[in-house]
Amino acid sequence: MGNYNEYNDYCDHIEDVMKNHSERGNYNYKRHVLDEMELRTKEILGRGLRDKKVAHDLVIDEYDERFILNGYAEYLKDLKEKWLMKKFPLFSGLLMLLSVIVYLAIGFIFNVWHPTWLIIEGCATAVIIGAMFVAVSFLDRRKKFYFIMRMLVAGSVMVASQFFFLLLRIGFQIENAYLAFIAAVAFMFIGDLLLATATKQRLVIINYLITIPVVSVFVYVLLGLTGVLAWNPGWMLIPASVVVSFIVLWGFIRYNRRFMYKPEVDEEW
Repeated sequence: MGNYNEYNDYCDHIEDVMKNHSERGNYNYKRHVLDEMELRTKEILGRGLRDKKVAHDLVIDEYDERFILNGYAEYLKDLKEKWLMKKFPLFSGLLMLLSVIVYLAIGFIFNVWHPTWLIIEGCATAVIIGAMFVAVSFLDRRKKFYFIMRMLVAGSVMVASQFFFLLLRIGFQIENAYLAFIAAVAFMFIGDLLLATATKQRLVIINYLITIPVVSVFVYVLLGLTGVLAWNPGWMLIPASVVVSFIVLWGFIRYNRRFMYKPEVDEEW
């Protein structure tokens, strides 16, 4: 553990950083950090540094408050993901069982079997969408699975569109229920954009430049088919969306300029 109280120093440092976080189970995280700090100290000493006090100070600087708290946030997120992965099958099974019970109860009591079966369909859709969120949350930090996450989002949107089509067409007798599938394509682009933004993809600006004009086309078609907006001048939504895309691009460039390396600043210093 060390020859001159570095163990106690590390413990005190971790306790001081974590003093405002008394959540149940954080002892495991603090124990993990302590083990990492001791291992890091041995690694530094193994590279030839003989002064243990200097190695101790280097490790304290490396494992500062920001580093430990960021790690704790990731630790809590990982615990939440594991809890969801463990409990989701149970919750899904209970939800589906409840939907069947409600469907059968309505059928036997009121002799209504159609379209109450949409209750089961809706719960099944909710389970599929919930599974998508759980899977995406689990795969979030695994960038190599980004393509799979995109497929999960797209598939969930299509499943949801099928349910809404059945609900509108059978449940409410709406003739234009097929528009749910057209809207679903737009929502697929929007979902892909939100996923790219949430996972901080490097080329997320491309998603914005593609999604905004494409979604505007679908909005134009939907508004035209439903008669909410006349086809003319409704078409102006499309060039307007292109202008919005360029505004977003300009804002993106302006934002990223703040992080560009500027040699003249170093020269002034």
